Amino acid sequence: MAASLYFIGGGNMVTAIIEAVRRKQDSYAVDSLYVEEVSQERRDYLHEAFDVQAADSTSTPKADIVVIGVRPQDDVAGVVRSVSERFDPAHTTVISIVAGYTIAQIEQNLGDGFKLARIIPNTLTTTDYGFSGVALNGHATAEDVEDFLRTFGKPLYVQERLIDVITGFYPPNLVYHFIDAYVDAGVLAGLPRDIAKAIALDTLIGGTEFLKQKDVLPQVLLNINNSPGGVGITQAYTLNKNGFAAAIQSAVLAAVERTTALGSEAK
Repeated sequence: MAASLYFIGGGNMVTAIIEAVRRKQDSYAVDSLYVEEVSQERRDYLHEAFDVQAADSTSTPKADIVVIGVRPQDDVAGVVRSVSERFDPAHTTVISIVAGYTIAQIEQNLGDGFKLARIIPNTLTTTDYGFSGVALNGHATAEDVEDFLRTFGKPLYVQERLIDVITGFYPPNLVYHFIDAYVDAGVLAGLPRDIAKAIALDTLIGGTEFLKQKDVLPQVLLNINNSPGGVGITQAYTLNKNGFAAAIQSAVLAAVERTTALGSEAK
């Protein structure tokens, strides 16, 4: 039976999810899509691009899934209370994609009885890549959300304490920063930018696929490639000397700390 989906907030992540859902229509049938969004321009875009129906804070459609997709600095508590007043826990599963906002915080205003999942989707939603950490409350099971979540990534069911860690760890920004620096390195060495970009992307994708094929830790392949006095070990020495690993690790830890802080700042 086709699903009815209701989104509160129509920002970039919700838009990416809706796009992914529409692409997977053959495997996950959707009868109706609704969105509450303050921007008329965004509502018009979602309607024209994905046949999404505009809704507001008084709308009460019979939704199978309600996705809370507002920002942490918005009135999250008020939004949750509104959901509890307008939807039926016997029929509706609630999914929150609000960064840093815990299941306990949500349940304070949602009340008892709702099936609830907390998820921070990976931004690689339209590529069929990207793990999303998922935590469930006591009423929900993976069966309640699995089909929907698989339209826009790979759900990874974890204890809630790991959600913020995964959220800080997985954004592809680190990859973009690395590729940007890698391409610039090629240009610095004398390559035209288009050639440097082509080589960088091919090397990154090929290296990742090879690592997956071998199913080993990266250190194993590094040990093979780093011959005595060779190019590989020279690169490794230079990266270590300039704090490459520490910079990556510091960036991830800072992102995790910021994700956790967003929850304490939420209204």
